[in-house]
Amino acid sequence: MAKKIVITHDGKDYTLEFNRRTVRQMEANGFVVNTDKPMTMVLDLFHGAFAMHHRNIQRDKTEAIWDEQRGKDKLLSELISMYTEPLSDLMNEQEGDGEDENPTWKVL
Repeated sequence: MAKKIVITHDGKDYTLEFNRRTVRQMEANGFVVNTDKPMTMVLDLFHGAFAMHHRNIQRDKTEAIWDEQRGKDKLLSELISMYTEPLSDLMNEQEGDGEDENPTWKVL
C-alpha cells in the first residue's frame, strides 16, 4: 500500500503521494534522486509530491510549506521512500511467479 503524507498549512490539508504517472512526469522533467545537487533535489522532490493531489499548486507555495517543516531529514527520507514505491510496484512479481510457471516471454 502506498504511503501518504498529509501536511496542514494555513488551515488546509495537502496530501503528498506519488504514483507511476507522477514519477514518470518528474523523470520527464529531468528529476533524478541525486545528492550531488541536494538543494535542487530536495525542493523538486517535495514539489513533485504535491502533483498527484494538488497538480496546480505553485512552486513558491510548496517551498514556503517546506520552509516551515520540522524534522526535514526524516521527511526527506520518507519522500524518497515514497518516490521509489511506484518502481518497486512496477517490478513486483506475485508470489509463485517464475520463469518456469506459464511464461509469457522467452529469450530466443
